[in-house]
Amino acid sequence: MKISHEFVQFRGIMQSEVQMQTISIPMRGGGAIKSWADILGVSTNVCIILFFYLFEAFYVMPQFLGLFGQSVHFLVTTWIAYNILENLRLCATTLSTVDSLPPEMQQPMQGEEHLWHFCKICQRNVPPRSWHCNTCDACILKRDHHCNFVGNCVGHNNQRYFIWFSFYAAIGSGVALFDNFMLAHKHGVGFFDLVTANLIIFNAYMNPGRQELVIFYRIVIVLAVNIFAVLFPAILFCTQVATVRKNSVMRDYSDRTYDLGFGNNLGLILGSRRLWTCLAPNIKSPLPHNGTRWKSKRAV
Repeated sequence: MKISHEFVQFRGIMQSEVQMQTISIPMRGGGAIKSWADILGVSTNVCIILFFYLFEAFYVMPQFLGLFGQSVHFLVTTWIAYNILENLRLCATTLSTVDSLPPEMQQPMQGEEHLWHFCKICQRNVPPRSWHCNTCDACILKRDHHCNFVGNCVGHNNQRYFIWFSFYAAIGSGVALFDNFMLAHKHGVGFFDLVTANLIIFNAYMNPGRQELVIFYRIVIVLAVNIFAVLFPAILFCTQVATVRKNSVMRDYSDRTYDLGFGNNLGLILGSRRLWTCLAPNIKSPLPHNGTRWKSKRAV
């Protein structure tokens, strides 16, 4: 079987690093989140992140570590929290809409009209891999999905930030979970006590004067939220890794039309510096094109 590569769209691909750096990533201003679900999702996200960061640093760790240990733990968790919050901010504020393209790139070149498809909602032709989002009320370049927890569509320009946001959210929550299990063990709370959380809360309600029950159920609630905070972003991250491997999107996970190999796929999504972008969200890593032109892999 012979594999051939062809371009399925016009403009936007830059061959040199100098050219890549000329691509401008559009950002949106504050107050642009329109959906109440987005506002609630982002607010919940930030509150949970800050709660666990402060709870572990100033309540849990002083019970187990000395000054040096606390300092190391504080530095590590601060770096993780920065990566979570800054990747969240950039994912929420980076636009991947077709309207964010320069005007001259919002129309197909002569002879390439067949490569675009028509959006009935926007009443216009849009590039390949672009699909309409009802929440954003716009067509999104290489739309993966709309995520209420970042308040934005995950698409061509901001998928990198979403990947590392979910990665660090899972890592940070995992560190917090380890710390909280130590706290739970200290107070005699076991893992399987989570199953009986309702009974514990009921007992605490019926016996409000028993301080140990109050502490008991508070720890159980923290552990339950913490476990969810680990599993949910971990599942998101694994899903993103799976789509990167195929260069597909969540709406069409099995599609391998644009799969150019894992290494090349990483460059298309993370930019020229690829996995180095995991170190910090402010590392410059230009994308190879503007989201209107995609190389496909076709079996002949």
